[in-house]
This record gives sequence, structure tokens and C-alpha cells, in this order.
Amino acid sequence: MTPHTYLTYTVALNSMEFLVKIGLFLNFLLIITADTIVHCLYNSSCLLPSNYKQGDATNICWMYKKAAIVHSSFSENRNMSLRQDLSFKGRTSLVEDQVTGRKTELLLENAKVEDEGPFQFVIGCRNDGYQSTNVVQVNAPVQRVDIIRAGNIFTCSSEGVYPKPELTWSANPKFKVNPQPNTTVQQTEGKLYNISSSLKLPDVDEDLLVSCTVSTRLNEWTSTWRKPIVTNGWAEISCSHMNTSSGGFSLVWRFNDTDIMTWNRTDGQHVSAQWKKHVLAEMGSDVLHLRNLSSDLCGTYRCELSSANETRATHTQLTLNTGGSKIVVGGVIGIIIIVILVIAIAVFVYLVYHYRCQRKNVREANSHEMEPMKHRLA
Repeated sequence: MTPHTYLTYTVALNSMEFLVKIGLFLNFLLIITADTIVHCLYNSSCLLPSNYKQGDATNICWMYKKAAIVHSSFSENRNMSLRQDLSFKGRTSLVEDQVTGRKTELLLENAKVEDEGPFQFVIGCRNDGYQSTNVVQVNAPVQRVDIIRAGNIFTCSSEGVYPKPELTWSANPKFKVNPQPNTTVQQTEGKLYNISSSLKLPDVDEDLLVSCTVSTRLNEWTSTWRKPIVTNGWAEISCSHMNTSSGGFSLVWRFNDTDIMTWNRTDGQHVSAQWKKHVLAEMGSDVLHLRNLSSDLCGTYRCELSSANETRATHTQLTLNTGGSKIVVGGVIGIIIIVILVIAIAVFVYLVYHYRCQRKNVREANSHEMEPMKHRLA
């Protein structure tokens, strides 16, 4: 073999090895598909796709973190769960893939925080078979954020959130100083988070809008404290601004946690029966017009304007103007006093007039009696 021939053979051999390695790598990519992230709501059900569209294998396994058997099947009608991990017992089942019609997809029920992690779909329950991975992320979205004021201290809180939330404060106009909030986060037995934060301001301008936002990877919720409204029987309360040009939003007005009015693009507008005489409804309006208000309708009014992953809530305290009532009552009392004085004066004048008339009549009567006596004496 000549040197040139040997060199050509070596290059060809190396090329073959390189092509074989590429083939093995491509085969590996075919066996292990890209991870699919599946968001599961806490304590709810979610579906994990197998991504197995070709082939007719029925010997399959679903595994958790490559170790625990979540669910397995050796035929269309026979499930094998003898080796199933106890933490998934009664919470999983195989459902049909809508494309293939075979039971290869996994339904996970009552999702827990502990379920987070990779779930592998494996053909033949062996590591060298077809695999696909679903990375489960469990979410307990922010359902509500409360904001209250006591003097110059604002407190913001939210409960039952996962993963660990973040809380931020803001104001419009901006704070004159940069106060440092006191924030605490606690985890419950169910691994959910409760968060609370207090903010002390040196002074509070009544026109100041103070907001706090609690956010997670799935959604965020902003609650705004607005200055109280004092009313004589009617009021206009507005929401915080939010871009609603797309139309994909919902609107809820509440009074002390009872619904007043709801609106969404699908169902339209609905006003609660007991509020119809108090609400001047404008379709989809972020301003609530109230009328015929009484003291029992004073309290906290909350507007919730929500899109797909954002909610803005505005809390407004409404009180009835009792000063106006006092003025009215005082005016009525004053009028009554004036009427009484007028009547008393009229009575007094009448009595004086009557008394004088009586005196005059007596004098005239006496003068008539004296005239005959004068004639006799003459």
C-alpha cells in the first residue's frame, strides 16, 4: 500500500466514523424529544402529552424524575400499577391521544407542589426506547391582593400563592421620599406562600394613589388605594387605568365582597338585582355611577379589571356626608323656632290690643253713666 493510498484509506475511515457518530447523535435526538413545559394549576387537573404519534407500542410507562413509576400500561385495556409510587396513587390515569386514539397521554389530578419536575413517557419502560419529557410547573396564581390604610401606614397582603411571589410598591405621584417596606413571606403546610408588606409614609397627601403589586411567573395583581369619597347620596367611582383596547378583559365591581356588576366580552353586562336602583350602568365602563345611596351602602367599593395575566383592583372607601343632614335638621329647627316666635308675637299683640279695647269700652261705659247724674244735679 502506497503512502498516498494509506492516507486516502485513513481519511475515508475517519469520515465513516464521523458519519456514524452523526447518525448516532441524530438517532439520540429522535429518541429523546425536547422537553415540554406543562403548567398545572394547584389542586386541579392537567394533561401531559406523550408526543408519540407513530408506532403501535402498548408497553409504556410514565415515570417521575426517571425513578418513580407514575403509571404504566401493557395493553389498551389493562393498566399495571403494582409498582406505582404511592404519592401518585389514585391521581393518575391514561387518556386517549386525540390524534392517534391510543391511551398514551397522562391525566394528573389534584396537582401538588411536590409534583413539580420532569415526567418521562417511555416505550417499553426502558431507557433505550422512545422517550418524551414533560416538565411540570405547578402554579397557584394570585387570586386577590388587599390594601388597607391606617393613618399613614399602608398594608398589602395576599395568600395562597405559588411559586414564591414578589411584592412591589408604587405611587402616583411618586413618593417624596423612598420609604423602606417591611415585608414578610410565610409558607403553609401545602407549600403555598402568604405574603404581607407594610409601608409607613411620613405624610399622606389625600390625592396620592398608593399601589402594591404581587406577581408570580403566571400572573400579577395590582391593588390601588384611592382617597375616600364623601357623598350626599350619589357618587362616581373609577378604576385604575389599564389597556383594554384588545377587548379581551373582564370587569367586576364589588361592595364589601358582594358583586354589584360584572362585564365580559362573552356574557356582556349583568347588574345584581338589589343594585339596579342604585347603578346607572354604562356598558363595559370603568366608572361606576351610583345614586340613592344610604348609610348601609357605605363601605369599601372594589373594581377588578382583568386581562389574561394581569389584574388591576382599585379600593375606594365611600362615606355618607352627615354634615349635610345636620344642616338640614338645623334649618328645620330654626324655621320652627321662628314660626313659634312669630305666633308668640302675634298672640302678644292680640292680647295687648284686646286689653286696650276692653279698657276703652269700660271708660266709655263709665262716661255714659255719669251724664244723667250731671243733669239731675243741674
